[in-house]
Amino acid sequence: MKYRMIELQKSRSETANTTRTIDLDIATPISRIVVRMKGTNTTSTPVGHPANMISKIELVDGSDVLYSLSGVQAGAVNFIENSELPFYVCEYENAIQCCATAQINFGRQLWDRDFALDPKRFTNLQLKITNAVASGGSTAGSCTLAVFAYLFEDSPPTPRGFLMTKELKSYTVVNAQHEYTELPKDYPFRFVILQSTTNSIPPNTMFGNLKFTIDTDRRVILNDISMTEYLKAHIPMDKVEEEFAGLGDGAVSDHFQASTYDNYGVAIGRSSADASLYVEQPSGNQIGVMATGPHSFVCNEVGYCAFGAMDLLMADKMDPESWLNPRGTMSVKLDITGGAAGTAYILAQQDRSY
Repeated sequence: MKYRMIELQKSRSETANTTRTIDLDIATPISRIVVRMKGTNTTSTPVGHPANMISKIELVDGSDVLYSLSGVQAGAVNFIENSELPFYVCEYENAIQCCATAQINFGRQLWDRDFALDPKRFTNLQLKITNAVASGGSTAGSCTLAVFAYLFEDSPPTPRGFLMTKELKSYTVVNAQHEYTELPKDYPFRFVILQSTTNSIPPNTMFGNLKFTIDTDRRVILNDISMTEYLKAHIPMDKVEEEFAGLGDGAVSDHFQASTYDNYGVAIGRSSADASLYVEQPSGNQIGVMATGPHSFVCNEVGYCAFGAMDLLMADKMDPESWLNPRGTMSVKLDITGGAAGTAYILAQQDRSY
């Protein structure tokens, strides 16, 4: 048997807004870690996508941070990595559980023998998971946490390195204002991701123009292209598909989905037909549903830009030779022009060699 999956943390109840620390006392290389958070809705009024129940995931070796993302950021990165969302149960009806997972991928795909986390290379690996359970579903409570790891077993590889994923920066977006960001020059970049999860604002409204240059325009990756055009032309731009369920109250009620651009939904009664049921045009991560109350429904929603995120690099994500190596450069700079007011994040996944 070459591979196996283990439970790093069996399902256990967690106190709201606390951090669980798990020691990674494992000897064999790890291909993937999966964090699973569940909560039970205390109302039928949605407050956020279930991914919001995970406030922060960190993997550290002492003061060395190897991974650091929120649940929403992890979901965005997972979609860019895999062209599909991680597992979610997007349930917004009272007394029903919602669920979110997040994948920490150390390789280009599961069981990548070139890129994996080798615990023997570190001295004190710890996984830290902070919950914000009431921020997801419909003010979810009674949360439980479980954590799993996918390990190499027989004939484990000697990986050349692992993929390190972090938030590099967050900032407040100001209309027409340029935000300049110097990227670190320590490791090659597989992804450089721009993200905004501000409610009801799609990325083409949040951002104006994108410019990505090396050594003061000696090399230009993105030449001041508008976000609106970038979203239409960027390849690959995989379609996001997701289902969610809720309970109508006789008025339009905003629900949350992962897609944020060029999205739409179709709903149907879950327990019986509802002649008054209809779905409004989504706005960013929110979509309004009108159902006669109390009437249970389910909605299928499709669109683009999972959790308002897009990769800005021009590279083959499976070919390390095509990734952006900043070593030997003087400057690797992003210049993002603001649109609507909100918060933006810059995330990076890098090739960290042993």
